[in-house]
Amino acid sequence: MSLLFTENKRFSNLVKAELWPEMGFTRAVVTFNGAAGNLKVGTVLGRVIATGKYKVAVDTATDGSQVAAAILLEDVTVQANTDKKVLVLLRGPAVVAKGALILDATYNNDTKKNAVYATLETKDIQVYDSI
Repeated sequence: MSLLFTENKRFSNLVKAELWPEMGFTRAVVTFNGAAGNLKVGTVLGRVIATGKYKVAVDTATDGSQVAAAILLEDVTVQANTDKKVLVLLRGPAVVAKGALILDATYNNDTKKNAVYATLETKDIQVYDSI
């Protein structure tokens, strides 16, 4: 049987629970400034220490963005090195599905991935295997 269509990931695939979503308690609009591309819901972002701006978390980075700091809550197209406001899950209490998180390819083994999940859990964002 051939593939008929593919479905994009949705917000509901990622966020399973959060405190006071109607008030935006766990969410924030932050400034993204990184490589150009089409970013999807669930992309894990890191925060650059020097600028306070966010970009895709990459394990090999040395500017602070290697540490998971937020999760993208919308699909966005970004230009290289251009500021763009994006909506993120910044803090908990919240529960997200592990399978909906999008990690950079540099997080290429379970040890590195588990470190990302543990960092998110320090922000009170619980990462569940399945819900």
